[in-house]
Amino acid sequence: MGMNDTKNAIASLILTLAVGCMLAVSGIYALQGKAAGDLAIKGLKSIFDGSAESIIITVFGVIELLAGIFIILKCFIGDRMGSFGNIISLIVVIVWVVVIVLADIVAGIGKPNFLSWLLQFSKDLIIFGAIWVCCK
Repeated sequence: MGMNDTKNAIASLILTLAVGCMLAVSGIYALQGKAAGDLAIKGLKSIFDGSAESIIITVFGVIELLAGIFIILKCFIGDRMGSFGNIISLIVVIVWVVVIVLADIVAGIGKPNFLSWLLQFSKDLIIFGAIWVCCK
């Protein structure tokens, strides 16, 4: 293993742990009802209300939590889950696409102003790219 390979492996490990922790913490916050910073939850709240809102947010929180745990576990056990791991990876990618749609498109393109929206959209795309890299 060359020096470049070592750097790439370390960067990949850090990125994977960061994405896994972010998803797990977001899921925990959603389950605790403290999802004020989670834009996907804000997007869900703009679509649903009442009991449907709480059910959808709970399901979404569980998915985020499990996805985060899966990604963190993948750092330590590798790709030993086979086809099940591939299915979970696909679900994680789909969930983040849903996050982008809900938080950046449904909640309003260009709101509160275009630059703020573009900054958040860019961050969400960076996270999507990180998830894509971690899950492949």
